[in-house]
Formats: sequence, C-alpha cells, structure tokens
Amino acid sequence: MYTKDQLPSEAQIRKYLRRILFGKNVFCPECRSRRISVQSGRYRCKDCRIRFSLLSHSWLSNIKIPLQKWWMVLWCWVCQVPVKQTMALTGLSKVSVTKWFDTFRGHLPEETHILERVVQLDEAYFKNMTLIMAKQKGTRNLAYDVLIGTSV
Repeated sequence: MYTKDQLPSEAQIRKYLRRILFGKNVFCPECRSRRISVQSGRYRCKDCRIRFSLLSHSWLSNIKIPLQKWWMVLWCWVCQVPVKQTMALTGLSKVSVTKWFDTFRGHLPEETHILERVVQLDEAYFKNMTLIMAKQKGTRNLAYDVLIGTSV
C-alpha cells in the first residue's frame, strides 16, 4: 500500500509518462519530426509549427485531477482495490473513480494470439454459443474464440 511519502513526485510521474509516450526522444505527434523546442513545459515542432504538451495528443489529454491522485487511482486499479476503498484513499467521488477505472479498462491492448505450424483444435457447444480453442503443438500457446450460435 502506498503512503504519501512513497508516491512519486509530479516531476517523476511526468518523466515516466514522457518515457512511455515518446520513448527516448520527444517527437511531434502530427508530423513525427524530432526537431522540437521546449519552452516552460510545452513543446513546439519546428517543422509543422504545432504546439503540444506532454499529454495533449494522448488519451490522457483531458485529465482534470493532479497527476499524483491519478497515479494513486491507477495503482488501485492495477492492484484490484475496490471502488469504495479507492474513494477513501484518493478522496475522489465514486463517479470519478469508476470513470477512471472504465478508462483504464478501455485502453487495455487487444489480446491477439497467432499460432504457427501444427495446432490442435477442439470445439465445445453450449446453448447458443460455441467455444473454439486451439493449442500450438509442443508449446503452451493457446488461442480461443467464443462464437454466438451453434453453427461454426
């Protein structure tokens, strides 16, 4: 469990986010140029002359809570802390906490399993759906799909 002393500072969180969003070098989100000038925390592309900030062209562009509270909500979501306990820890309302949990859930990467070479395939039929599962032979790689209906 985090305490106030263990939370990263605002600058550290910005550093983490910059590394995650841009990698080693900051680039323009419009033209992908690395010719960027920085003035008081805002960036400006020298090629297309667009101005942007760290989060302005990402899914975090409309964040309205301090980054430390956002970090705490993210930590609670990752650790599967219940909504009421997250509300008590962060001081946010139930609407805010559930909105952020839904946002985090919505931005999870799609799970794709691509199997190669020889696979073993099986299906299972239920009332109105079919489960198809495949396993790559010699490995533990699995892929499955649930289809509505019983005709595959």
